[in-house]
Amino acid sequence: MIRRSTFSIWACAITLAFSVHSAQSADTRLQQARRLLEGEHKDEPQARKLLLEIVRNARGDTLVWADIYLGYIDDRANNRQSALGWYESALKVKGASPGGLDIARIGLKQPIVWIRHLDPGEPPPPPRPPTTPIKNSTAYVTRDRPAGLTPATNLSAEQRLQNFEALWSLIDANYAHFKLKSIDWAEVHSRYLSRLKPLMSDDDFYRMMFQLVNELKDTHSWLDNYKETLPADVPDMPIDIFSGRPFVIAGARAGWEVISVDGMAPKDKMESLRPYLRGTSSTRAFERQASRSLLAGKEGENISITLRSPDGRIETESFVRTGRKRGTPAQPVPGYLTRQRFVHFGLHPSGIGYIKIESFNGGGEITQEFDRALEALREAPALILDIRDNPGGFGHPEISGRFVQERVRVGFSYVRNGPAHTAFAIREAYLAPSGTWQYTRPVALLVNDVTGSASDLFANELRSAGRVITLGTTTHGNLSGVAVYAVLPCGLVVRISNGYITDANDRPIEVNGNIPDIAVDVDIQDYLTGRDPVLERAVEAVLKKNQ
Repeated sequence: MIRRSTFSIWACAITLAFSVHSAQSADTRLQQARRLLEGEHKDEPQARKLLLEIVRNARGDTLVWADIYLGYIDDRANNRQSALGWYESALKVKGASPGGLDIARIGLKQPIVWIRHLDPGEPPPPPRPPTTPIKNSTAYVTRDRPAGLTPATNLSAEQRLQNFEALWSLIDANYAHFKLKSIDWAEVHSRYLSRLKPLMSDDDFYRMMFQLVNELKDTHSWLDNYKETLPADVPDMPIDIFSGRPFVIAGARAGWEVISVDGMAPKDKMESLRPYLRGTSSTRAFERQASRSLLAGKEGENISITLRSPDGRIETESFVRTGRKRGTPAQPVPGYLTRQRFVHFGLHPSGIGYIKIESFNGGGEITQEFDRALEALREAPALILDIRDNPGGFGHPEISGRFVQERVRVGFSYVRNGPAHTAFAIREAYLAPSGTWQYTRPVALLVNDVTGSASDLFANELRSAGRVITLGTTTHGNLSGVAVYAVLPCGLVVRISNGYITDANDRPIEVNGNIPDIAVDVDIQDYLTGRDPVLERAVEAVLKKNQ
């Protein structure tokens, strides 16, 4: 008993000493990072490297300040979405003192580009709105997302006209993609002005404003505090599109192609749904979205659907539309993967490492999950990163930085800064190494037309850095970078894309997307049988490159 107790005390002492050493190490690195960020000449890449090492193991105030400094670095680089993720992570830290948490809360409301103990002089003045308020109107724009506003009701004809003109003008002064998308905004004004009617209801007016914003065909521009309600749908008959054709993907008719809906060809039916669907940045993304709502219509009405079976038989059936909807069934995750909340990983039967990132909609938790996955696959001869069906979230340069060994330019950031549609501030975008080590062996990146926003950014960074072979289909193509919020006199809040991001060759990702090096599609039979030709081709590609 004496020996066992002595051993226990000794073991506890070793554990305590190790914990103290780890805490001291994290504190020391935090102080080093702080010194690198002090003054006018900051070494932000080296500070980021130290801070990313800290967030993997630190706790309490040390972790809070590491998150805040990472958000500060991203805000100074105009990576607002990534900065927000770090501030959110800081607020989740348990046992932290109020001071740091208060700064993190400020970071959620506005970019932090000045911290008293890091920056000399007085803080810069608050950023002015990119445009001045419209004459004779209380409309304005702001970088910060307003909260607590509700669109007014019982608007007069004069008030509807005032709010319409305000929104049109604020979009005209701030939107970034008029030239890229060949939008004749003056023509749009004339067309929508003719739709304003003296007896228009509030719902009709806000629906019209919803459709006005959708003229931008922009995934990142929307009515922020008004939601259009989709029509009712047919339960238990989910539809998706394969090679441009809609198919039933579950239930008794799985594998049957939809030939017509209520006598309309699928393409025409999709177009009729556009007034109810939020804007998308590319035709391929719109078709994906619209195909999944192909059977939508007025609740309680009958719907006639003509289908073609896999062996060529054609049948027409009638159903009743109800308010219930069914989402697209998720494909099963392979059994060899270790599942986490956002990032799943494991060794493919070929011996190649495989990591699937389902979403970037989170902060430090995603980074920690990815680090765990990459560490487990450190010795894998090649790696497959799968971001298919990942709609985005927050940028994570600390993840893409795990695959580069030197700072490399990966594109340009454009931000609208003047009244002309072509007035932009331009800044080079770089990707720097992150983590204590980098994966240098061959990497394949799997993408499809749902891959968008932060996922489009992730794909662009790795492609522009020359670190991946991309396989699949062209990504969604929505990467606006930054946005402003228009606040109208009626209380309606509208998000407006105010910038865009290009690749290393200065090619916009918005609309164009990331085009894969090797085009591979999935057909309906692949989907139903669980075969994955994109993954199969990726295994072949990286094994060949590794020879």
